[in-house]
Amino acid sequence: DRLHVRYDAALASLELQFALRAEAIAEALGEGYVDPVSSQLMTRALLVRRSGASINVAAESELSALLREVVEAHDGLVAPGELQQELRSACNRVEFAHQFLNEAADAANAVRQRPLVKRLGLAGHTAYPSRIQCDVRPPDFADGPLPETAPANDSR
Repeated sequence: DRLHVRYDAALASLELQFALRAEAIAEALGEGYVDPVSSQLMTRALLVRRSGASINVAAESELSALLREVVEAHDGLVAPGELQQELRSACNRVEFAHQFLNEAADAANAVRQRPLVKRLGLAGHTAYPSRIQCDVRPPDFADGPLPETAPANDSR
């Protein structure tokens, strides 16, 4: 029972971290630090991820891949100092929350598979917690101090 509570908490945490990452991405897009084509693709992915009530694994994976492509295209720098740090932190928190969720699912399922738990009917009748297979690898952001950069659509 406690393992299922742990799983539910990890799932809620992952949903929250996905939302915070999307917010950080939207802020970078809104400030104009991403080229127009990438911005359109990422905006579409952000809209798709918001369309469901629960985690949209395909949309989150697509968003992770697009973010990595954009960061690679900009040599690791997509926004100035604080905004980039916020984005980096959000991506790392998503990765950790995903790992915690899958570990919680594995722990609950391992206990439910024990012979004594099965024989005594201690596993209950709830559905087995499932792992979420999703691409959450964070991009390789530039290391070191981040210079202030002008937005991509700045007409200066």
